[in-house]
Amino acid sequence: MPVIEDRSSGLPTHPEVHYEHTDVDGRKVIRIGAGLLIGAWIFTVLLYFFFNALMQRRTSAGPPLPARAQGRTFEPPEPRIQGSPRADLQAMRAWENSQLTGYAWVDRSKGIVSIPVDRAIGIIARRGIPPQKAPADLKLYPPQAGTRETGFEGKVEPEPR
Repeated sequence: MPVIEDRSSGLPTHPEVHYEHTDVDGRKVIRIGAGLLIGAWIFTVLLYFFFNALMQRRTSAGPPLPARAQGRTFEPPEPRIQGSPRADLQAMRAWENSQLTGYAWVDRSKGIVSIPVDRAIGIIARRGIPPQKAPADLKLYPPQAGTRETGFEGKVEPEPR
């Protein structure tokens, strides 16, 4: 491309390079900034009066009654601080061990009993697990070497490598 010399300044210019011929109007920028500043101050003053009115309403109503006087008691939300974490842990482990190693009725009317885990493993190992029927809508596809069917084939573009 040929370089053209600018007649006014004598500097070389490129014909495909363009620039903005007008500047930003400084007066409009100052007006907008002043308007934003004044709006912020007005908003601040309005909020001051609003919060003052709320404080006066609260002080005229008097302090709220304590929770116990209203008939309510508050407990702190869960999880609460434990008085004795070690004793709690020991009690929890003892309960878990009794569930794993003891016999107990789960539902006496239906004849459901809880037995120790070791005993249940022995029974299953001796009897085996009975086969189950496959669901009617089960679809099995033969595997193909080097492919993995995901269900998104033809729906999404592969990632670039």
